[in-house]
Amino acid sequence: MKILQVTAVDFTVEKFLGPLIECLRSNGHEVHVACSTENSSETLHPIDFERKMVSMNHFKAIKQLVRLFKKEQYDVVHTHTPVASVLTRIAAKIAGVPTIIYTAHGFYFHENMPRKTYQLTYFIEKMTSKLATDYIFFQSEEDFKLALEAQFLPPKRLVHIQNGVDATKFSPMRYERETIRQQLQIADDAYVFIFVGRLVKEKGIEELLEAFTRSTGERATLLIVGDHVKGDREQSSLPAQQHNIHYLGLREDIPQLLAASDCFVLPSYREGMPRSIIEAMAMELPVITTNIRGCREEVIHEQTGLLCEPQSSDALYEKMAWALVHPEEMTQMGQSGRQRFLKLYDEEKVLARQMEVYHLIAHKEGVEVVK
Repeated sequence: MKILQVTAVDFTVEKFLGPLIECLRSNGHEVHVACSTENSSETLHPIDFERKMVSMNHFKAIKQLVRLFKKEQYDVVHTHTPVASVLTRIAAKIAGVPTIIYTAHGFYFHENMPRKTYQLTYFIEKMTSKLATDYIFFQSEEDFKLALEAQFLPPKRLVHIQNGVDATKFSPMRYERETIRQQLQIADDAYVFIFVGRLVKEKGIEELLEAFTRSTGERATLLIVGDHVKGDREQSSLPAQQHNIHYLGLREDIPQLLAASDCFVLPSYREGMPRSIIEAMAMELPVITTNIRGCREEVIHEQTGLLCEPQSSDALYEKMAWALVHPEEMTQMGQSGRQRFLKLYDEEKVLARQMEVYHLIAHKEGVEVVK
């Protein structure tokens, strides 16, 4: 089949969609990508997406998509990220694309947004699903159950795929912790907290820095891994470098950095099904995160990590301070997290669930694929 993967920005393609694209191609499919990007090729198509919900430029993006769909005649359009996915599904319906798939990495609406905003975005999501979607893949079980109960689509068209990472790449046995610490100039006896994510307000970066400065002595270190991404809203500015806070920027050696750390921290206001937590669990790290959708599904409070209220530096401070004086208990939580990862979040299982649907579609279209 000829398949198009669509997402708002090329960063998502690079960081999250590679395994799916590779798996589809290895199964004999032709795969193209469309996103906001400065590059282009026969299989990479630039679309002028904007990530904010309301923008006149959305009409331009829909027009570009319709033109692309009619030209390339895709069998399947598979879309990701909330705003781009609404536009893509509308365009795909207009262009008569045979099969439209949407992966809900996390519905745009969530429990902590204003009621009217929730109602509006819920309505848009439900109507787009009913009128312009053939299958919805869910990473979050909470989203899956909500869509099932609200009858977004017939049950057989709603598929809970989970989220996952490579169990071989993210394995604590592969990396030399002491060597990596030496390279980072981190003391052997330091207790290292690590944050990995976009440096935006909704990731809780401001609360994290405030809590860390309150909860630490000379023994604690914080690694901040990440940067801003094109289209990010409410970007956070970081304070000046401190001796026990390391701003590492965008990195390709995430498993190594996790191996050098003792505790992963993600104090987000909103998440879908965060892959960064799964990476930390795979690397046997305990996790401190907020009690929100996705995070509370991945982390079992006081078993694989600690949950706290969002947007509260006080609540986060309490958990980080507790971790510093209970390192053995935190280590045990990390070990339990690794076992939970192996049971639920191995990338191979996530890909297999998606391939089952693609095989059904290919069979319906009479396309021969690799078994």
